[in-house]
Amino acid sequence: MIEDRHSHKKLWFAIVILAVVAITFMVATAWASIEMEETRSSLALVETELEVRQAQLAEAEAQLAAGEAELSTSRELIESLEAELFNLQVNYERLIAGYGYVLRAPSYQEMKVFLARDRISEHVYVPGEYTCVDFAADVKTNAAREGIRCAYVVIEFRGGGGHAIVAFDTTDEGLVFIEPQFDWEVELQVGKRYYQCVKPPPGNYMTKPPYDDTITRYVVVW
Repeated sequence: MIEDRHSHKKLWFAIVILAVVAITFMVATAWASIEMEETRSSLALVETELEVRQAQLAEAEAQLAAGEAELSTSRELIESLEAELFNLQVNYERLIAGYGYVLRAPSYQEMKVFLARDRISEHVYVPGEYTCVDFAADVKTNAAREGIRCAYVVIEFRGGGGHAIVAFDTTDEGLVFIEPQFDWEVELQVGKRYYQCVKPPPGNYMTKPPYDDTITRYVVVW
């Protein structure tokens, strides 16, 4: 009987120990689950905030890019208008002095000889200081000094902005357009990209620009 009572006590003691362990495990598990859920909630909030910040950053970058593009287009338009004004002023002054009446149309060969002798194409293109406007204006001025009739040509692009070149109404080949930065001939065509209109000599090529230089129209000013 004594041994049976002793055995029962051991059994109940073991049961109590197991019960305590089980309860402790359940409590620990529940606490861990609560902490894990709180961590997940915090992580979700951080991810949402990050997405919002990324969207705001993308919008700001897009607005900045649009502003820079608009500013660049405005600057090019101003340069083009200034060039037109300069050309009109030069022509007006020459007409007043009687200079415009002595200019003559060259032959194709005379035009080529003049371009070979002229040094404007050796100038360096400097953004904001010496651009296509200056190349075209200087070639026109130098041609006039030699009694050669030369036109200033304003080209407008679909992508905004534009370009300036020159032209000669030759006596044997008709109207010939020239890119004054290289002295290369150009076959202008509305609806075609400008760089594809330039006809470089063998061994040379015209680089494709990163912007849309499709010609929408051009104006020839004598």
